[in-house]
Amino acid sequence: MKKILFSSLVAIAALALAGGAQAVSIGDYPAGTAANGIGSSRHNMGSLGRVIRSTDTSEICVFCHTPHHTNTANNLKPLWNRGTQAPSAYTAYGATLGGSTVVSGDVGSTTLACLSCHDGVTTFDNLVNSPGKSGVVNGGSDRNWNFAMPASDVGGEVQGTNLHKFTMGVPCGFCHTGGLDQVNRLIIGTNLSNDHPVSIQYDAAKGGLRPTDTIINSIDLTSDLASSALTAYSANLAQNRWAVRGFVSDSATVGDLLRDGKVECSSCHDPHFRNLSWDETEATYTSQGSPALADQATWCGNVGENCADGQFLRRVGGNTGSGLCRTCHNK
Repeated sequence: MKKILFSSLVAIAALALAGGAQAVSIGDYPAGTAANGIGSSRHNMGSLGRVIRSTDTSEICVFCHTPHHTNTANNLKPLWNRGTQAPSAYTAYGATLGGSTVVSGDVGSTTLACLSCHDGVTTFDNLVNSPGKSGVVNGGSDRNWNFAMPASDVGGEVQGTNLHKFTMGVPCGFCHTGGLDQVNRLIIGTNLSNDHPVSIQYDAAKGGLRPTDTIINSIDLTSDLASSALTAYSANLAQNRWAVRGFVSDSATVGDLLRDGKVECSSCHDPHFRNLSWDETEATYTSQGSPALADQATWCGNVGENCADGQFLRRVGGNTGSGLCRTCHNK
């Protein structure tokens, strides 16, 4: 038993050292692996998180979920703990070239859940049931919590609709040359007409989409590319695995990515899956020699996707060779 324990500790230490040097390979996500990692991702906004974090709670799950007094408006689930806007508050994509249409009132609960943080309107701390005995507010309430990013200097406070009570270690412009626009680059807004259609019925008869019973891992993503595609990026395109139902799968179908037959934000993203396997994009998420971004090293080591969490993409290997797009679109 002691020998096994020692071997395990050595293996863990080796992985920790490797993780500080580069993003993991797709080989680290075989079928059956748990699609996890939220604790060390941007979605951990508790005080023990590494990026955006609150000084008011160490909890992680509370920013989205609660075991009691959940928000069930607009069919929100599971155990939803955030206030959300009504579907009509968003401008939907409208009509597609393939002939499908989604109107504003049709924005589904899964996408509403994502937008409750990413719409630039609802504050991070708008909760139904906060920790402790602070009470329950049906529909959610701004808890007036403080949020911060790790930095070496002491700065002021930035007020905004989506950065409420956001205490910055330094002024935004110190790290983000684009000012608040760049800070908010992951804020989608309420206009969804310029993004991939969501809450839209998946119809394989339109737009060159694959049948819903297509086994994702069986899709050929390499034969129409250069011969190097078979081995490029650790044979990324030859191993089309996706995180589905909490695990990496090589047997899931296209239909498993849908919600009630519709494409939602969750069709491409899993908010719990810290996917560090899109190696070719590593350099785009570092300071790239900029002294102004040196503080990134305090929370991501300035190492590739340790700074980006692979955009929480479900596909192991990210969008190399447009593999994410071509999984559903037979183009």
